Parts: sequence; structure tokens; C-alpha cells
Amino acid sequence: MKHMGRDEKNRIEFMLGCGYRVADIARALGRSESTISRELLGRRIESDKLYGCSNRLCAHFDECRLTLFNGFNDRSLRKNARGCFETCPDFREACCPRLNRAPYVCNGCAREHNCPLRKRYYIASAAQANYLGTLVNSRSGVHPDEETIRKMDEALSPSVRRGLSVDAVMASHPELFAPYARSTVYGWIGAGLFSAKKHDLPYAGTRRGRHKRPESRTCARCRVGKTHADMLEWLKENPGVVPTEADTVIGSVSGKVLFTFMVRRKLPLAFLRDQKTSQTFTRIVNMLWEMAGAGLFRRLFRCILPDNGPEFSDPEMVENYRPDPVHNPNRIMPRGVRVFFCDPYCSSQKGCLERFHLELRRILQKGVSFNPLTQEQVNLVMSHLNSYPRQSLGGKTPYDAFVEEFGDEGRTFLDRLGIVRIPANEVTLHPFLLGQKFQKAADRAILRKNGVTPSRK
Repeated sequence: MKHMGRDEKNRIEFMLGCGYRVADIARALGRSESTISRELLGRRIESDKLYGCSNRLCAHFDECRLTLFNGFNDRSLRKNARGCFETCPDFREACCPRLNRAPYVCNGCAREHNCPLRKRYYIASAAQANYLGTLVNSRSGVHPDEETIRKMDEALSPSVRRGLSVDAVMASHPELFAPYARSTVYGWIGAGLFSAKKHDLPYAGTRRGRHKRPESRTCARCRVGKTHADMLEWLKENPGVVPTEADTVIGSVSGKVLFTFMVRRKLPLAFLRDQKTSQTFTRIVNMLWEMAGAGLFRRLFRCILPDNGPEFSDPEMVENYRPDPVHNPNRIMPRGVRVFFCDPYCSSQKGCLERFHLELRRILQKGVSFNPLTQEQVNLVMSHLNSYPRQSLGGKTPYDAFVEEFGDEGRTFLDRLGIVRIPANEVTLHPFLLGQKFQKAADRAILRKNGVTPSRK
């Protein structure tokens, strides 16, 4: 049977809102119940709509008899006090049984308008965007699993080194290579997927490979359901969330890099690291989680929008964390944040951060290595950039706008990051902020950019 189209998805959303059962929807669409169930489970999206609006968010609410005192006869933590679950030591979040059985979503629920639990919705436009993303990524190349690659390598590499052709190896191992074309296997060898290299093939270097437009460097599987279109639909169900944009800035090839963030489209952050890997990005997120605390972190980084670089290719370890990595490293808990990806070649989708990079390059000139820098110097740069008034903020500085919104909690977070408020008459956006040596390196980079070979004196 053909794939489910947009019209069928619209009909599913409409019938769910009217209270129809999964069996009724399947009968009306001429589909099996399992097909409709898989569609609902696979395409539903999360929502924090009215989350925590009532203390019934706690699973122990009905039988709770607890009243806590803080030594001053303050009953603000008693059972019926607003937000008592936020500080209760026995809190356990309740889960709606409707989400574990058909229809698996909150569409059409009579209690949806005042329910304090986490919700799941089926939205036709979001389901279609998720389907298209899965379809495109599934056709962007063959993705064999690691076990299959290992078996192929064991069969192919020794034979190729003995002088056998790829055709001969594929013919002698049809159980491994039958689903794939010869050109595909040659491409895998050239890409370094096997231990045998291109120079092991006698005629591999005699033909120029055809030009191929570069694809997304992020694994196609981790992008499924996390595209920019998916984010737009998710934001409709989570009003008030402002995506935090993430990217990297390179100094010199194989040198130190800057991981940059634009928090709530107003506060830029930068962290100097030696490597540009997904593990490095995860460590930065863990550091921010510890510095900000769970509550403030979720308000600042509820939605993270990076580009398609390989350093952002592990979104699961950003969305989750290990609460006790020493004694129980296998236990993983959700942070309550989501990661989405920009479309390839669409840097405009994180325009606030790209605009900040232009200002950052006024101090850290393009072509200047970041290797001599320290995180303290980067904090100094960020302090000056965050003390520079912005027209987009109504003439306020990012530092003042952030503290105005988040108060003392936000000020403490900035202090822990080493970002301070610089007086207006001392703000400097010039390379000499980092010293004369860095100024000379910036001058040489500007000369090279304009086609002039700088003197080595």
C-alpha cells in the first residue's frame, strides 16, 4: 500500500479531535489499526502546554499527607501550596495512561484544557514534515550497520591487498555484497570505510571521480524528526520557547575552536576547546547544566538549534544526562530539552548567531589562530561584546537585558561563566584588547586577506 499522504494525516488529526477511536479511524481510512497506531506513536510531538499548572502533577498527590516546615512556621510547602512539588523530596511525576494505550495522544481528551501533565499531540503538518525528513534522509546514501561493515571488511580488504578485484570479491561473497552496486563499494573504499585503501586498487587512480555536491556531515539517522520544519511545528505546541542557536568558529586548521551559543536571541556565549567533536559539545552542555541548575537551564536551553556539523551529531547525549556517572553510569535521565538541526546550506535559520560572529570577528580576526588564547581571554572578549548596546534590544546591552529578565539568578550564572559588565566608556571591539602580540597577528591576517604578503620582521 502506498505511503500515507497529507490528506490522510489531516483526517487523522480531525477524527482524533472529534474523539474517534483508533479502530474507527483505521476503518474510515481503509488502513489497519497497527498502521494508524504506528503513525500516532512515531509522529506525535511533545508539548509543555499547561505543564505544572496544578500540584496533581505529582503521582502521590491523592494520598499525600505531608506538611513541611522550614523552622519559621512557614506552611508554604504544604500539600495544597502552589508549586509544592518543586521542592518536595518525595515528588514523582505522574504520567497519563492515555499516552500508553490507544490513541496515544492528547487530541480529543476532555481534560486536556486543564491537565498539568506532559502532553503528546498528533499534528498533521508536523507529521508530514517528519515523514519528508525521514524520506529524504533514507535516500541520501546507503547506511549499513557496523556489524555488516565489519564482515565486509574482513572479506574485502585482505583479498584486495592480494591483488583481487572488487568484482571478484563481490562475486565470491554474494551474501554480503549482493544488495549493493560495485560503484557503491568503490565509494566506500575511497571514503575510508574499510581498512583497504584506494591505493590498494591497481586502477583506482586512473579515473577522476564525478563531482558530487557535499551532503550534510551529520549522520542522517540523528536528524530524523529533528529538522528545522519539525522545530517550527514543535514550537507551535510549546509557545514561549526561544531556540538557543549553536555553532563553532574556527581559528586555524587543526587548532583550537570556539563553541558559540546565542541564548534567547540576546546573550552570546563562547567556549574555547581543543577539539571539534560531539563529545566536546556534550561536555560543554553538561558544564552549563551544572552552572545554571536544572530550572534555569531548561528556561535557557529548552530548544537548541545547531547546524549540521559533526560536532553536533550526538543529540541524544545532549537531551539526556547521567545523574550518577560514577556509581551508576548506565542510568540515563532526560534533561527536558530538545535538539533540532538547521537545513543544509541554510545558515540564515540561525541568523542571530551568524550576526554575532561578525562582531566577534572584529576582535578575533579570521585567519588568526586561537591556539595562544585561554578561556579567561575569551571571557574578556565576551564581557566586552555583552556590554555593547544593541539596537535590537532597544539600546540595552545583552548583559543588562539578560539580568533584567532573569534577575539575580541570571547574574549569578554570568558570574560563574566569568562574564562581567564593562562600563560603556571602556568597551573595546578591537584586536588590541587581547594584547600587542595578538594585534600583530590580526594585522598580518588582514594583509593576507587583501593579497599582501606580510613581512616576517
